[in-house]
Amino acid sequence: MTEITIRPAQLADAEALKHLLDRSWRTHWAPHVDAGAVARYEAEQPVVGYVDGFVSQLTVAERGGVVVGMYHLDGAWLHAIHVDSWAIGSGVGRALMEAAEAAGARQLEVRAFNVRARDFYAARGWVEIDEHDDSEMGMLVRTIVMERD
Repeated sequence: MTEITIRPAQLADAEALKHLLDRSWRTHWAPHVDAGAVARYEAEQPVVGYVDGFVSQLTVAERGGVVVGMYHLDGAWLHAIHVDSWAIGSGVGRALMEAAEAAGARQLEVRAFNVRARDFYAARGWVEIDEHDDSEMGMLVRTIVMERD
């Protein structure tokens, strides 16, 4: 299998990142929210504004010239980490987390319904320390705060 390269995102990655994040939302969030939240997502297309606003702060995972994952780190706070839905289980998430942790990631939030991600973080030594209600496209969802020493 082709090696995974972790590198800063470039403006040329913006469209690939938008598609990756859209697929991620549809795969991991849409099945857990109501029709109103999905409709709001469709209308607002939040991944477009997110990537346009933060592309210079993102880090991507690339394999064979294709962007297969990303993370967004701000100090110790890991705002986002996503692996393209078709690349899950191929080592991309591990490579991204290793890079994010090496760069200082120590806190993150994860939706309570995202059990796969919660288990992945826990296996890496992340601990659930708090939880609170949050909004996902206008729908109330439970969110878990995790930390790593």
